[in-house]
Amino acid sequence: MFRTLCSALLGAALLGTPAAASAPVLTPWTLTLVAGQTASVPATPGQPAAKVTLLSFSDSRCPPRAYCFVAGNVKARVFVTRGASSRLYTLTLPGVSAATLAGPLRLTAATRPGQGPQRLTLRGQR
Repeated sequence: MFRTLCSALLGAALLGTPAAASAPVLTPWTLTLVAGQTASVPATPGQPAAKVTLLSFSDSRCPPRAYCFVAGNVKARVFVTRGASSRLYTLTLPGVSAATLAGPLRLTAATRPGQGPQRLTLRGQR
């Protein structure tokens, strides 16, 4: 009984807080780029559009069907511009999100060499 009453009071308190109602909603986006390609990230209320350029990358992953001592990784150099601000970032696969001018940005996939131009997939939220 006491546990139910506490849960009900806590739920009512959380529903009544204005901070919970005004939390921003982030919109996810995905870009797939080849080296040298630029794409735009849409503007959001209060933030201008951002441009993301994949400058270069290196792929040291172990080839398919090979036995390697180290799995390797993909490192990408990404240039992000928003308004008058520009910054250079290094993203790694596998890796974590980086706080960028375009919002949190993460390298999530990369095609293998020999399958045409290598494409890298970036995901973010704004």
